[in-house]
Amino acid sequence: MNETTRKRILIIDDTKDVLAVISRRLKTWDFEALTASSGEEGLLIAEQQMPDLVLLDIMMPKMKGRDVCKRLKTNPKTQKIPVIFLTALGLADHIKAGLDVGAEDYIVKPFDPAELKERISVCLLRHSKDASKI
Repeated sequence: MNETTRKRILIIDDTKDVLAVISRRLKTWDFEALTASSGEEGLLIAEQQMPDLVLLDIMMPKMKGRDVCKRLKTNPKTQKIPVIFLTALGLADHIKAGLDVGAEDYIVKPFDPAELKERISVCLLRHSKDASKI
C-alpha cells in the first residue's frame, strides 16, 4: 500500500479454514488482518480495534451476518466502517438483503482472489474519498 499505515481488515467467519486463507491472502496484499469466528466476537473486535473494513459471512451460528451488519451500522462508533459480505448465498434476494442492511458490496463464495483484492481496494478508496469530503 502506498500509505504509511497498513489498512486493517476484520474477517468475521465461523469457518476456521476461511479465516486462515483470507487472512494469509490479505497479509500478502499488505493489509493487517484481524479475525473473529462469531458475530458476537466480531462486534467486540470492531468496536475495540476500529478496522478500516469488515469482510463478513452471512451464514453463522447464533448471530447471522446480516444482524452483525445491522448492529455495526446502528452503533455510532462503528457505523462508518464499510462492510463487504463474503458468503455462499448468491441469489439476487440474498444480495439485495445484504445491501439493504448497509453493506457496501457483496461477494459470492467461491471467489476469485483478484476480484476480492480489487473490490477491497475500491471500497477502501471510495470510503477514504467520502471521509475527505467531511
